[in-house]
Amino acid sequence: MDNPEYYINREFSAIAFNQRVLMLANDERVPLLERMRFLSICSSNLDEFFEIRVAGLKEKIALSSNKLTIDGLRPDEAFSQISHKTHHLIDQLYATFNKQLLPALRKENIHFLELDEWTDDIHLWDKTLCWNRKGLNSGF
Repeated sequence: MDNPEYYINREFSAIAFNQRVLMLANDERVPLLERMRFLSICSSNLDEFFEIRVAGLKEKIALSSNKLTIDGLRPDEAFSQISHKTHHLIDQLYATFNKQLLPALRKENIHFLELDEWTDDIHLWDKTLCWNRKGLNSGF
């Protein structure tokens, strides 16, 4: 059981899981808003992945730890492979959003406005919503 070939790197497993989630966001058989949900799940998971797992790996590298993980990789080797895999995954995520989901949402008359496209009413709604969520009196 000491053979590294018997084990899967936790980080690589998490990346593979998120690739499968992103595949669901690309699947046109899945309802459009569910596809957006899968995309946001993948994005959120990647945020947490970098905040926790990659940060821990970078800490090991900074401490010059050459201790092999259970799958036989040094921290710098794992980081290099993770970097390559996640760059590709993030490129796919943005392509899915910009080239597939946004155009499909526009066809359904669902739009994402840039901040400079917001009207005064939208700014007021946003301020009111934020204040109300914090449980504060907005004064409006």
